[in-house]
Amino acid sequence: MFRFLAFATGVALPLATLAQTITNFTPATGPVGTSITITGTGLAGAKSVLLNGQSLKLGINTGVSLQVTVPVAASTGKLVLTTATGNVLSATQFGVTRSTSGTTFPQQTTKGASFSSIKVTAASNSAVTAAYGAVYYSTPTIADLTNTNRTDLLIGNANGNVEYWKQTTVNGTAFTKIGNLQAGGVDIRVTNFAKPTVADIDGDGLLDMLVGTGSDKHIARFEQTAAGATTFTSLGNLKLTSGADLLTGGNFPRPAITDLNGDGKLDLLIGDYSGLMKRYEASAVNAATFTADAGNVQVDGVDIKADGATANGTSKPLIFDMDGNGLLDMVMGTQLGAIIRYEQSARYALTFTSKGNLTTDGTTAINMGTTGNNEGGFAAPIITDINNDGRLDMLIGDTNGSIYLYTQAQQAALVASPLPVVLTAFTGQATSAGNQLRWATATEQNSRSFEVERSADGNTFAPLGSIAAAGTTTSARTYQYLDAAAPAGLSYYRLRQVDLDGTVAYSPVVVLTATRLAVAAQALAYPSPFAETLSVALPGAEASQPATIALLTLDGRTVYSRAVELGATPQALAELPALAPGLYLLRTTTAAGTTTQRLSHN
Repeated sequence: MFRFLAFATGVALPLATLAQTITNFTPATGPVGTSITITGTGLAGAKSVLLNGQSLKLGINTGVSLQVTVPVAASTGKLVLTTATGNVLSATQFGVTRSTSGTTFPQQTTKGASFSSIKVTAASNSAVTAAYGAVYYSTPTIADLTNTNRTDLLIGNANGNVEYWKQTTVNGTAFTKIGNLQAGGVDIRVTNFAKPTVADIDGDGLLDMLVGTGSDKHIARFEQTAAGATTFTSLGNLKLTSGADLLTGGNFPRPAITDLNGDGKLDLLIGDYSGLMKRYEASAVNAATFTADAGNVQVDGVDIKADGATANGTSKPLIFDMDGNGLLDMVMGTQLGAIIRYEQSARYALTFTSKGNLTTDGTTAINMGTTGNNEGGFAAPIITDINNDGRLDMLIGDTNGSIYLYTQAQQAALVASPLPVVLTAFTGQATSAGNQLRWATATEQNSRSFEVERSADGNTFAPLGSIAAAGTTTSARTYQYLDAAAPAGLSYYRLRQVDLDGTVAYSPVVVLTATRLAVAAQALAYPSPFAETLSVALPGAEASQPATIALLTLDGRTVYSRAVELGATPQALAELPALAPGLYLLRTTTAAGTTTQRLSHN
């Protein structure tokens, strides 16, 4: 799989006609608040940039460069950039990092600490009161509604309302209750037991609040009335692609939004009273409709179920890369009050491995207890870094309506395992001999080959040829490929990188225009780097012709010379001497003149 460092892409046509691409973004990792610079083509008019459905604040946009800022609710994932003409997905993840990778969360010295005053309103919904008594059931989520780098705390309660608590100061640990969120001038109120999450699911730059509707078993959708607004418009219930309501099948659904498999289409994970975790996937990038239930999320081949084998066990999920290793964690609150952690089995996997209960000290499991209701604690967690100190804060709602604070224990930050290929350059140039592609890597791990692919429209690609990769190396490498048969006009190129285990990743796209000028054929030698064999050809030559080949060191010393007949078919040079690793110049002389090519020898 590729990791990309900053590099420039060779482009040979006006920007206005280029396909929309993300060539690179830098830095590749960083904490909440990081400014990311995205480079590419067709970036003018960007409406939104999303990271797992979280909207990044847009900054300076030059059309080929765009600055964005990582928001408070963000977690590791690929970037999706949307303009009026379409959307584009980054090839690699942006990793949300922090100063610690601890997976224990000590409870603060005073339960609730500065959150002791956060308590949602008791049930005034007569149906809820009759069935459950004067209960609260707080389910928190976080966002930055006003786009001011403040953490807004949104809390669903048993009444079906969503309360809005605003961070008193930036990076502060105190919150002030503003009131219930509204849509159309009236308080938002779903059937009962509102369970909210916030994301921009359609990529229009306006945040969507998705709210589980309690015993109604739907997910209601509300969208900001304008960017930065704290008021919403009701858009009804979420729909399946068929147009039917997305009906979860279990009471008290709580939604979570992420992109597990990195395809740009958001995954909607829903826990409910069944204790299972259901998965739906957006029907397309930025679609607000979802495919029929894609199946329950599994751990080790078995459906995840809150509270084990109990008949019911309300599950309340959130998705976050807790330890910063590039694998998403699913943290689930359960009806019995525990907080359970699962981690993706691999990057972009749809399955998980169990990591057990979250603890305060490595031994003592976090548990909200059974106070306030004999059915259990109904733990509802959300994770963010409230005060921007590099340590995650976990806020947990429960039956009593309180919000309790746990803070991540300090531990050395993990270094994510290196990705197999670090690509530092992929460029192209239209020449008289064809379209010349060049790329370079900083390191490679278990890499097998680079397959060059071409497209006439930027969408459908076909293979052209394959270059052997280095396997595993920490040294910089350079490669090149000549498309001598490139058609006149526009061509799109990308690299398909294949690892030894069969894993595949794609590079950004290079766009070139072949002019096909009638000039003398130019010699080309490959591969570069070469080892035991080196081949030379005259791409585009109509017939073979006499040529003299000379291989020189960079200081001009000739180490190999031979007269040959060259044509369009590559010819391996015979009797190459033993050469020291390093850079060499290949000088080819024909009746049309002399050309020189720089080569690397392993």
